[in-house]
Amino acid sequence: MFDRFAERDPGTASTAHRRGCRAVRCGAWLLFVAGSAMALPPGADGVRVTIPVSGIYDAAQGVALDPGGNIVLAGGAGGAKTALARVTPSGALDLGFGSSGIAIHDLSPALGDTLRAITRMEDGRYVACGTFFSVGTATDFVVVRFNSDGSLDGSFNGTGYAVTSFLQSGPGGSLFDQCNAIAIQSDGMIVSAGFTAETGPNHVALTRHTASGALDTGFGSGGKVDINAAATASSNSEARALVLQPDGKLLVAGYALGAGNSEFLVMRLNVDGSLDTGFGGTGIVRTPVGPGEDIANAMVRQPDGKIVLAGSAVVADGRRDFALARYTTTGTLDTSFGTGGVVTTPVGPGDDIAYALTLMPWGRLVAAGSARISTGGSGTDLAVVAYNANGIPDHYFGNAGSRMVDVSGFDDVVYGLTTDIGGARFWAVGTAQPTTNQDFLAVEFGLPDTIFRNGFENGELP
Repeated sequence: MFDRFAERDPGTASTAHRRGCRAVRCGAWLLFVAGSAMALPPGADGVRVTIPVSGIYDAAQGVALDPGGNIVLAGGAGGAKTALARVTPSGALDLGFGSSGIAIHDLSPALGDTLRAITRMEDGRYVACGTFFSVGTATDFVVVRFNSDGSLDGSFNGTGYAVTSFLQSGPGGSLFDQCNAIAIQSDGMIVSAGFTAETGPNHVALTRHTASGALDTGFGSGGKVDINAAATASSNSEARALVLQPDGKLLVAGYALGAGNSEFLVMRLNVDGSLDTGFGGTGIVRTPVGPGEDIANAMVRQPDGKIVLAGSAVVADGRRDFALARYTTTGTLDTSFGTGGVVTTPVGPGDDIAYALTLMPWGRLVAAGSARISTGGSGTDLAVVAYNANGIPDHYFGNAGSRMVDVSGFDDVVYGLTTDIGGARFWAVGTAQPTTNQDFLAVEFGLPDTIFRNGFENGELP
């Protein structure tokens, strides 16, 4: 039963690592799970879970991992409500979380709200951010803190969430603010990043909240930062990823319009939200990767301080490919990575976009997102690519470094990645369409570094 969820791409996973599909009903919610052995070959997929949260359109945009190997997916239910789900390492819903493993919160009744990022606090609570529809101001930043069971933490701003508009004065009309990334400082303060369209074009926007949920007046202007990172005053720039350095400085990545097209954007801010001019001379670095539109969606910081961005670039034939760039601690391209510091990788025959990036302890990188299944037709598969530390695709992973995985036969996308080193795997989360509507999705893959755990193959070094 449910054979389509048990399928594997030919030649990538042996039958020894497959089990039949099973259906697990948890309360009113139905999961489709295809199981696998614990130790998967590099890039082979195992457990697959689809979760119909609302029965309409559900997408998990962010993911967090707890010490027990449980993963928390965060996103939107029906495109209008905040939604979380927690899945155990075996692929079952954690019944101690929310209602039968799922927590739905309607923060902005009759208007809508959704999450785009989540992170776990050391005490087991979760902090997330996204968008909140407000009368008169279209969408605003929303920062939400959850207890470990998925309930709202009422000690945060009295309600469990804080809404921030970047308007200076007057009614908002059709203005949009959106939070895309979140991080927690060692002192418990919460930094979020995204964009604001307050002045017309999109600007990079950040907020910082205290542990109690108030805006931190020592950050930017009244707790908010608004930066035009584009080359001209009338052009767009947007933050899509955020990383805290050990010294408290902030790394922000996304895109900004350069000389003609959007380019990879990476910025470094001081602790107070001001631009760090020791990074690229101005604190803002834009990088054209291909001849067309370039957008960075994810970022990791290596232990040596180097910064890797992942997203997409329009290449010479007009198709989008996975794109990565690595920078030194001063904001210059690291020429030891790829070609001159950048890498583009075709995955499928159509457009390929990386939305997520994770770093393995041994220096390998994994980027994931979507690959269109044809040059003209609709439909996307999950796309996953592993890279060695020098930016060259890891030939031990999948098919010469990449995988396309068809989960539902329709639109399948990865938006987040998290690594469970103890379980020798990593999880990709996003959305899939197993029936007529999109559902939360979680899929496990074998680590690129699995070879180190199970011995070298054919006497070759990776």
